[in-house]
Amino acid sequence: MKTNALDKLVSFCYSILNSGIDPSKSHEENRHIQRLIIFILFGIGVNVISLLINLFHQLYISLLINLTTTLLLVAAFFLTKDGRQNLAKGLGIVTINLYLFAISYAEGLRAGEHLYYFPFLLALIFVIDIRKNHEELILTSVVTFITAAFIFILAPYVSTVQTISTEQYSGLFSSNLSLSLVTTTLFTYYILKTLEDNEEKILDEKRFKDTMYDTSLDAVFIVEINSLRITDCNKRALEIFNFQKKDEILLKAVKQLLGDKMEEHIIVQGKQPFTKKSPWYGNMDFFRNDNAPFFAYVNIVPFAHSEIHYCKISILDITEIKVAEFEILKAKEKAEKAAQVKSRFLSNMSHELRTPLNAIIGTTNIILQEEYLPSQRQSFEVLKHSSEHMMQLVNDILDFSKIEAGKMQLENNPFNIKSLFQKVVASFTSAIDSKNLTFKIDIDSNADMEVYGDELRLNQVMNNLVSNAIKFTERGTIGIEVKVQNKKSHSADIYFAISDTGIGIPQNKMRQIFESFTQADIETTRKFGGTGLGLAISKKIIAQMGGNLKADSETNKGSKFYFNVNFKITNQQKSYVDEDRIKGLTSLEGITVLLAEDNPINMIVAKRFLQKWNLNILEAENGVKAVELFYQNKPDILLIDLEMPEMDGAQTVAVLRKSHPEIPIIAFTAATYENMREDLLSKGFNDYVPKPFKPEELHKKIAYYTLQGLNEHLKAS
Repeated sequence: MKTNALDKLVSFCYSILNSGIDPSKSHEENRHIQRLIIFILFGIGVNVISLLINLFHQLYISLLINLTTTLLLVAAFFLTKDGRQNLAKGLGIVTINLYLFAISYAEGLRAGEHLYYFPFLLALIFVIDIRKNHEELILTSVVTFITAAFIFILAPYVSTVQTISTEQYSGLFSSNLSLSLVTTTLFTYYILKTLEDNEEKILDEKRFKDTMYDTSLDAVFIVEINSLRITDCNKRALEIFNFQKKDEILLKAVKQLLGDKMEEHIIVQGKQPFTKKSPWYGNMDFFRNDNAPFFAYVNIVPFAHSEIHYCKISILDITEIKVAEFEILKAKEKAEKAAQVKSRFLSNMSHELRTPLNAIIGTTNIILQEEYLPSQRQSFEVLKHSSEHMMQLVNDILDFSKIEAGKMQLENNPFNIKSLFQKVVASFTSAIDSKNLTFKIDIDSNADMEVYGDELRLNQVMNNLVSNAIKFTERGTIGIEVKVQNKKSHSADIYFAISDTGIGIPQNKMRQIFESFTQADIETTRKFGGTGLGLAISKKIIAQMGGNLKADSETNKGSKFYFNVNFKITNQQKSYVDEDRIKGLTSLEGITVLLAEDNPINMIVAKRFLQKWNLNILEAENGVKAVELFYQNKPDILLIDLEMPEMDGAQTVAVLRKSHPEIPIIAFTAATYENMREDLLSKGFNDYVPKPFKPEELHKKIAYYTLQGLNEHLKAS
C-alpha cells in the first residue's frame, strides 16, 4: 500500500511538472515551459508555507496577501497548462514582485520577507532565455529592481498596519531566512546541475562530431588561410598520407604536404570576398609520406571561426577507382579491336562462303530449269535444298553477329504489306502441300497499303516463323494472319501472327526459345536440326522495329507466334515500279548490261540468267576492263563486283562517276559489313544485290533502274 501511494504521489508530481508540455514542439521549447512551471510552483510553495506561518502568528493581513498571491500563481499555472506561456510568465513575475512589496510593507523590513529576492532572481534565470530574449530580460530586471527599491524606500522597518510583537518578528525573520536559504540552495543546486548537464551535453556533441570527423572516409585538413599552415587534421589524413602522429602534420605549410596546386587554390580563396566564397572541388594528385603517388577527389570549403578564416580540405583517395577506370579503358580498347577483327573476319568469311555458294545455288537453279534425266531430279533437289540450307545458316550467323554488336541497321523504304505476304504465301505453298498440311491465310483487305519499313527484314522474320511452323508440324494447319489495327492518317498498327498445330513447346521452355543457340530440347535439335538462332534473330529484329515477338504454345497442340508493329503509311502511293507487271516479265530485251566479275563461275551463273531475259551482256573480269568497255559501248546499267583485281569496284565507280553521274550502277557482291548500304551509296553505287542472288530480285532491280528501256520493250511487245 505504501509503495502504491508513493508511486501515485510521484506520478502526480510528474504530471504537474509536465503540464503544458507539447510533443509537437522542440525539446528546447518544452524545457523552457517546464522551467516556467517550476518557477510558478516555487512561488506557490513559498506562499503556502508563509500562509501557514502567518496563520500560526495570527497575522491576518499577511494571510490575505499570501492567499491572493497563491490564487494568482495558480491562475498562471493553468495559463501555462493551456499553452499561453507568455501570459503566464508575465503574470507570475508581476505577481511575485507585487507580493514582495505588499508583504514587506505589511510586515515591515524586520520580518525579512525581502530575503526572497535571492531565490527569486535565481529563478528568473530559468524563466527568461538570456541568450535570445534580451528585451524581456531588461524589462524584467528593471521592474524587479524598481520594486526592490520601492520596498527599501517605502516599507517601514516595523509594521504600521498590523501589530507584531518582538517574539513574532524573531520567529518571522528566522522562518523567512531559513526558507530563503533553502530555496536559494535548491535553485543554486538546480542551476549547477543544469550547467553540468549542459556541459556534458556539449562534450557529448563534441565527442560525436569528433567521431564523425575521425571516422570520415575523407582525409580532412583544416588550414588557416593567412598563414597557409595546417592547424588540424583527422585520423584518416594520417592513414592516407602514411603518418603516425598529428604532430608530424600540424603547423606544416600546405605547400610542403599537399603541393603547389593546393596552395594556389587556397590563395585564390583568400583573395575573394569571404561572403562570396564558394567551395572548390576537383581531382588532384598527391604523394604519401613514403613518396608513393595516389589520386584523389578534393573538396575545399572556406569557413570562419572566431574572426579567423580557414579552409576545410577533404581528400578522398580514388586510386583504386582510377586504376579500375584504366583497366576498363584497356578492356574496352581490346574489345573494340576484337570487334573490328571479328567484323573483318565475318566480312571476309561472308565473301568466301557466299562466293562458292553462289556458284552452287546458281548452277543448281540453271540445271533445274534445263533438260535433265528424271533420275537426276532427286539429286538436284537435294543439292539445291542443302546449299540453300547452308546459305541460311551462314546468313543466320552473320545476322546474329550484327545484332549482338548493335550494328544491324534497318532500311526505311516503301513496300506493300499485302504484296509482301502474298510472296511469303507463294514461297511456302509448295512445302506445305508436300506435307499435306492445310494453309489457312487471313490477310486483312486493309493491308493493301504501302508503308515505310524494312521489307527484307520483315520478310526474313516471316519466312523464319513460317518455316519453323512447317518444320515442327506433321499434320494439321499452318496459319498466317495479318490484321490492321488503329489505322490513322499517317500510321497504322499491324498485327502479324503465325500459328501451327505442331509439336508445341513446354511452358517451362517458353523463355529459352528466344535465346541464342537454344531450342526446346536436345531431341528437337537432333530430329529437326537448326542453329537455334532463328527465333533469337527474329525477336531482336522485331524489337528494333518497335514491336515485341511473343509466343503462346501447348505441347502436342501447336504454337502461335505474334507481334504488333507500327508503320508510317505512304499515303497509299504506288511503288515506282509496278510489281505485278515486273513479276510477269520474261524478257528485258533491248537493255545492255555491263557485268564486271572476276570469278569465272559466278560470271557463268549470272550470264545464264541475264541471257534468259534477253539482255545484251558485256563481260569484264576487272575494273580496268570495265571502264574500257563502258566508254566503248555505253551500256544502260552496270553490275560490278566489289573485290576485283587491278581496280576494285569502288575505284571503278569513282572513275565512271566523274563523267557519267547518272548511269545506274549496282554492286554485285558477296561481302557484308556494317552500314553497307550507306557506304555503297556514298561511293556512288545506286543499289546492291547480295550473292548468292535471287533471280527475281536481280530482275526487279535491273528493271527498276532501266525503267525507260523497259517501257520501250513493253510497248514493242
